[in-house]
Parts: sequence; structure tokens; C-alpha cells
Amino acid sequence: MLDNLPQIQNKYCRGCSKRNLIDVRQLSVLFFLLVSGIVSPAVNAEGELTPYVDFSVVKDDNLYRLDSDDNTSASSISKDDTIYQAKAGLAVDWELSRQKILADFSITDNRFENNSNLDYTGQDLSLKWNWLFGSYLTGQLGWSQKQTLSDFSNTNAQTSSKKDQQTLNFLAKWRYAPDWEMGVKLSDYDLSYELQVLQASNRKSVKKALFWNYITHAGNRVGMTWQREDGEYPRRELTSSSVIDNEYQQNSLLLNVVWQVTVKSKLSADIGWNARTHPTLSKWDNDGFNTEIAYAWLPTAKTMLDVSLYRHLVSSNNVDSTFSENTGYALSGAWRLSEKVSFNGQLKHETRDYVGSDSGFKERYDWIVAGVTYQPYRMLDISLRLSQSLRDSTQRLRDYQSQSIVLGVNVKF
Repeated sequence: MLDNLPQIQNKYCRGCSKRNLIDVRQLSVLFFLLVSGIVSPAVNAEGELTPYVDFSVVKDDNLYRLDSDDNTSASSISKDDTIYQAKAGLAVDWELSRQKILADFSITDNRFENNSNLDYTGQDLSLKWNWLFGSYLTGQLGWSQKQTLSDFSNTNAQTSSKKDQQTLNFLAKWRYAPDWEMGVKLSDYDLSYELQVLQASNRKSVKKALFWNYITHAGNRVGMTWQREDGEYPRRELTSSSVIDNEYQQNSLLLNVVWQVTVKSKLSADIGWNARTHPTLSKWDNDGFNTEIAYAWLPTAKTMLDVSLYRHLVSSNNVDSTFSENTGYALSGAWRLSEKVSFNGQLKHETRDYVGSDSGFKERYDWIVAGVTYQPYRMLDISLRLSQSLRDSTQRLRDYQSQSIVLGVNVKF
């Protein structure tokens, strides 16, 4: 398994040879040695292993996210389908002295009633070590790998393609004074597609961040974060006729606030500036205001409301663009009717301006989700979820509308 872990590399230093920012194999060995040193007969360890299974039936009336005017594609395939999903997994929550190990591994079998060519088995693996040394140094080391089916909303190909995502994260925080902390974050991300027509969207990125926070006596936080992201699209060959770049750098300087406004409400905000540059095609350089504000409110003991507003630059998986400016809002809520029955819902709107493209197209997305969960026993959940999504695009044959209904049963042992 360790041989498959990604490596974070400094691939963006021109005129110098490649070298690793983090050698993941060495880091994995270090992790093993540290944990081995922690686990000793003199240390009490407490853990919880939770096997679980999940069965779902998904009914989708526009599986391929096709435009209603796309009669050619619609005539050759079945737009609506029923998907049967069976998942088996194991969750681990393990206390080792002052350390905590979290793990979750699951395998999902997906069977399509009308489009059997899309049948596949996916997997999801997550490992986290929440570490603590002394009284003032804390952090997290985590790795995850997820294999799913590609999103049909980003392509016009009605062909199955597995999508593999791997992420390695490292966080360290130092509480150097009663009211002050500083720290570092490192992240390596790798996205790859199995289908050749989608491999132009393969992406690798490395993020490095430094942060500094002031913490009030009430636990509120105000601070600054500087972050740099270096990324590349390894399957996009840069030629004299290229209209999109295959590398980018993005720098962000953000003001961070987490504030308990009242006993029942909290405000979180990241406000600042993003600047994105491209080593070869500088015409795609872009900078602008970045904001992400979220407000959580608990009006009653059984009711929760969340509202968020955002605007930021996001790397794109669209084959015609490297990035987009995303602006939107989301409103979500939950209501616990009783100890066994709860309701939840979300309304979300987003506008994507694909400024990293010659065509400069725009798209508007809207999502509505409503669900109910019934828990007759502590280890059994039965859920029903209804959702609707639509896209309005300035590109031809990119509009779509879809509705789906999901019935799920989750059992924990």
C-alpha cells in the first residue's frame, strides 16, 4: 500500500532539478516508528472498531446530464437509470495515550439497471493521526484515496471512466503563548482519470501554507494565512497553438475569523486576495477578491440553520479551461422532529466564470436537496433524499436538468 502513496515534489523550480518537498515513504516510516514508540505495554490504549454496511437505490432521470436538445446522444443511450449500491466498510477510532488514530475503509459495488457498461466497484480509504507532543504542539497527518466514477457533467462522452483521487495532508500548530498560535499546512493532491479522452483533466497540485492566530479568552480566533499552490496538468502538452496552460501558481493572503457571536450562533470568514499566474501563457494570469463567509445558527435545541457566501478562484476539471471564478451562496438546515426522525435540506446557487479559456464561457448551477432520516435503533438508519439540479450554460448543448431520489439503509455493527 505504501508504494502507491503520492509524493509531493518541487516540480516548478525552473532551471533546477526535481527534488521532493516531502518523501512520503520516509514520512510513512517515521509515522510507523512514532506510533510504535507510543504503543508500549505501559500505555493504555482504547479503541473502537465499527464495521458497517450500506445499501442504496438511486433513481436518476438524466444520468448523463444531457441537454434536452441533444437528440443525437439521447437516442443512443438510456438517459434515466436506477443504480443499486452496496457498501461495506470498517471505521476505526483508536486512542493511544494522548494520540488518536482514525481510519475508514469502504468498498462500494455499483450496478446500473439500464447502462450496465457503467458497472464498477469503487473504494474509499482514509487514515488520520491526530498527534500531540507536550502541551503546546499539536497537528494532524492524513492520507486518503478515493475511486469513483467520473462526473458526466464535465464531459460529453457517455463512457465509463474511473476517477482516482489521492490526498496527503500535514498540519502542525504551536501554541507559543496563552493567546497566540502559529503553524504550517502542507497538502499534496493527485487526480487521474482512466478514460483517455478525460486525461487532459488529470491534475497534480502542492499547497503550502503558513498561518498565525490570536485566540481570545472566549476561544474566538482572528488570524492571517498565506498559501501558495503549485499545480500542473501533466497530460496537457504545451505547443505553439495551445490556448490553455499546463502549469499554474496561485498565491493567497487571507484574513481568518472564527467568532462565537452568541451562545447559539457562530461566524466563520476567510477574506483576502488570490493571485493566479501561469509560467508560459501569462494572458491567463488572474487576481481578485476572495471571500468565504459562513454563519451557523441554532434557533432551538432541535433546529440548525447555516448560510454561506463565497467568491474564489478554483482549479477546473473542464477540458477547455484551467480555472474558474466561482461565486455563490448556500442555505442549509436541519430539524430533529424526535429522537428517531430528522429532516434536512439545502438550497445552493453558483455561477462559474471560466476565465481561463479562450471562449470565456459562463455557467449557472442550482441545486435543491431535501431528505428525511429515520433511526429506529442506534445502529440502523433509513434515509430518503430528493434532489434536483440544473445548469444554464453559454456554451451550446451544455444546459441540463435532472431529478433523483435515493433510498438508503445503513447498518453499524
